[in-house]
Amino acid sequence: MCGIFAAFNIENCILAEQELIDATKVASHRGPDNIGYFNDGFCFLGHTRLSILGLETQSNQPLFYEDLVIIFNGEVFNYIELREELRALNYTFETNSDTEVVIKSFHGWGNDCFTKFNGMWAIVIYNRKNRTLTVSRDRFGQKPIFVMQKGNSVFFSSEFQQLAPLSDKEIDYELIQKFLQEGTYEGGGRTFFKGIEEFPKVHYCEIDAAGHCASFRYWDYWSGEIWQTDASSFSKFSELLQDAIRVRLRADVPFGILLSEGTDSTIIAAYARKYAGADIDIPAFTYRSRDKFDESGYAEKIANKLHMSLTIREQPQEAAEYKERLARLVKHMGRGHSSPAIVSVDFLYQSVAEAGIKVALDGQGSDELLAGYKNYFMLVIPWFFFRGKFIQAYYCLVDQFRFGFTMAIILYLRNILPSSGRRLMRISYDYERFFRKFSSEPRKEIVVRKLSKVRNSNALNRYLIWHHSLGLENLLFYGDIVAMRTSVENRAPFMDHRLVDFVFQHDEKLKLYNAIDKYAIRTLPIYREFKDTLDREKIGFSSDIKKETKLSIIEKLRSSSILKWPIFTQSLSTFLMGEGMLNSKYERFLFRLYQVHLWDQIFMQSGAAIARDWGSLQDNVRVKKNQVGAMQ
Repeated sequence: MCGIFAAFNIENCILAEQELIDATKVASHRGPDNIGYFNDGFCFLGHTRLSILGLETQSNQPLFYEDLVIIFNGEVFNYIELREELRALNYTFETNSDTEVVIKSFHGWGNDCFTKFNGMWAIVIYNRKNRTLTVSRDRFGQKPIFVMQKGNSVFFSSEFQQLAPLSDKEIDYELIQKFLQEGTYEGGGRTFFKGIEEFPKVHYCEIDAAGHCASFRYWDYWSGEIWQTDASSFSKFSELLQDAIRVRLRADVPFGILLSEGTDSTIIAAYARKYAGADIDIPAFTYRSRDKFDESGYAEKIANKLHMSLTIREQPQEAAEYKERLARLVKHMGRGHSSPAIVSVDFLYQSVAEAGIKVALDGQGSDELLAGYKNYFMLVIPWFFFRGKFIQAYYCLVDQFRFGFTMAIILYLRNILPSSGRRLMRISYDYERFFRKFSSEPRKEIVVRKLSKVRNSNALNRYLIWHHSLGLENLLFYGDIVAMRTSVENRAPFMDHRLVDFVFQHDEKLKLYNAIDKYAIRTLPIYREFKDTLDREKIGFSSDIKKETKLSIIEKLRSSSILKWPIFTQSLSTFLMGEGMLNSKYERFLFRLYQVHLWDQIFMQSGAAIARDWGSLQDNVRVKKNQVGAMQ
């Protein structure tokens, strides 16, 4: 896991080499163990390294093989198996790193290598002989990579803030308005600055010396025949899940577990203990909120049963610290996030880093894969009914009444209504009066737009694939940013593409049966060992904002320069002058609005707004081995 910065076709670029190095250093928190760079006058590759696999200095990047030069952020977990395949093709290896496997895989198999990789990655490979650049991102977008064109030059980076000083700083007001109104981030590759975009997941591109670029998709969700779930399906699911966890334990440094009261992290922890052995210390980490969302008590029971040391982190209540931490997160994300829980997760990862742990496993992706959210139930009830699956429809309907039928209907409508219908739903929150009709186009119907592209004949699979491909993006992005801000690599076994392929090849029973979600997990023998603890209503990770913090945030917003933006009406300024924003129904909106204010302060009002000034963005991270490469 690392930070990268690349600049291609820079012969006539106005940037000096030191400025390119400065842009690389902005990501030093992602890789505090080493910094290196390559520059031949046409292509610059910068890299900051977090050493996890292959700790020897020969594994530092950029790494070279014949005419190829690579910088690589992420992990290819099946590198051991791929290394053996390459040895059979007469390749030899000098390091224990997966990076050497990646560059030689590309040398041997070309772009077909990306279909062989099981992992998470942002890869940039430069061919010095023919001056071509290949860029690749993993299937689900677990590793971020941003791209921007400036004149004839093209730039790539791990974080938005590395490119911000190079941009024209033209704000995408439409995208920000949608983020504030909808409470979700559906950028479609866009960012808060026009001109800076996210490189598309599950794609690679090739750029030649003349600047011609071709982009290719190398994987897609299952669209073939749907298999009926039987006993062998559950057995194969267990095998794939265990192997996904096993390969994600591969590291030359200690690892830990983010542990909650939930099914996902418990199963991961249990199998991690199985494969690590009884003698290996596995530290676990959880969060104490002292409210209805508090999971620490259940986490303690699970940790004790698995003989894991447990660190419980409690979030401080001071408004100043909360705001300072949130500002750092906004700087690293380059945008806002919908849920205040991100601050709590940041505290949790700080505990992981303070314990000296560089790798942490979490349960991200399970809900989207195995129907772990209640709103899926309402979506599939009509499908069950019209196909004669009346028992399944009945169980789901009963569960929705127990869960709260009104809330189920709201969640259902939020997913199927067009923009006009969703606007009516927002009126109850008073959001509409704060905004001008600024958006150049109405919000597209999400389900119609996204589901029409899903080629899967099973209704539940279609909904899950839509959510897996769209809704999960933001969670994966913030998960990476929060973890890497503290120099910790997060690994998610449920994102293993073999597991994803298998689940979506099967009918709904693998996911949802008799209104029991994550049914495949609940059939695992190891699940029964924790059944008494896990058979409860899902709590979910959340975090309330204290009144003192809200008051401090509102005070800042009253004088914020964003109130003059063309998307807002005077009603917002007037409303902020009173105490109405303290109402709990505005909490999420207040949180989003304050993040936009912070973003404006960081990227438009401070030193970072000055063209080509990276100094104000660099964290105070000590690079342990400042081994900067010279011209290669």
